[in-house]
Amino acid sequence: MKIKVLGCSGSEAIGHNTPGFLVNDVLMLDAGTISAALNLEAQTKISDVLISHPHLDHVKGALFLADNVIGRTSKPVNIRALPEVIEAIRRHLMNNIIWPDFTKIPDAKNPVLAYKSFRAGESMRIAGLSVKAVPMNHPVPAVGFLVGDGKSSVLYSADTGPNELLWAEARKAKNLKAVIVDTSFPDSFHALADVSGHFTPLQLHRDMEKAGVNRGVPIYIYHIKPAYEAKVLRDLRAMGRKNVKVLQEGKTYRF
Repeated sequence: MKIKVLGCSGSEAIGHNTPGFLVNDVLMLDAGTISAALNLEAQTKISDVLISHPHLDHVKGALFLADNVIGRTSKPVNIRALPEVIEAIRRHLMNNIIWPDFTKIPDAKNPVLAYKSFRAGESMRIAGLSVKAVPMNHPVPAVGFLVGDGKSSVLYSADTGPNELLWAEARKAKNLKAVIVDTSFPDSFHALADVSGHFTPLQLHRDMEKAGVNRGVPIYIYHIKPAYEAKVLRDLRAMGRKNVKVLQEGKTYRF
């Protein structure tokens, strides 16, 4: 399985793109960044976009993807999310005010985008991959995704704070090669992390210790807030976990 990191930061800044992960050239995990990191040809290969939750840093790339692939694809790109997330996108973004409704452009029979809903906990086959939607701990309806190709699997938390379900999924996943997990704020911002549904390094360490996570599985950190990157990296080093690594933007990982 190949995963290209188009963006993995907790906010936008120069050199920092918001979350978007391209799997095997055709499936997006979240859509914070798409068009800013892929040429037009690569964008037309995308068949499905999995949205973890409705926050703008995980959604906005889908808007520009629709604008770029219109007239260049034979089938609509599937926007897959929880029903509540689809309704939020429909009502607040692609509402013909903030952005055109690309599920009806050029017309309702031949749209650029198509909404496909799933339930939390549901397992699916998408773009030749197995995908399970795993509930996350966030202020809005949110899931992460366990993605597998039969040989390896990767667990992507999307945005979450302490979460027993995340680690339970990690323990029982077959051929788990990596966990990509949110760690947004330094330890000194633990109150803000709690109220906003994100991890600090110390909270992550305690969660993993309690859950008994295999120290042989690489834990890739993403969603670090650029303004606090140095402090988060310092606190991550203090954890003393050799299997904890920071995800690199623009890099392609093979699992």
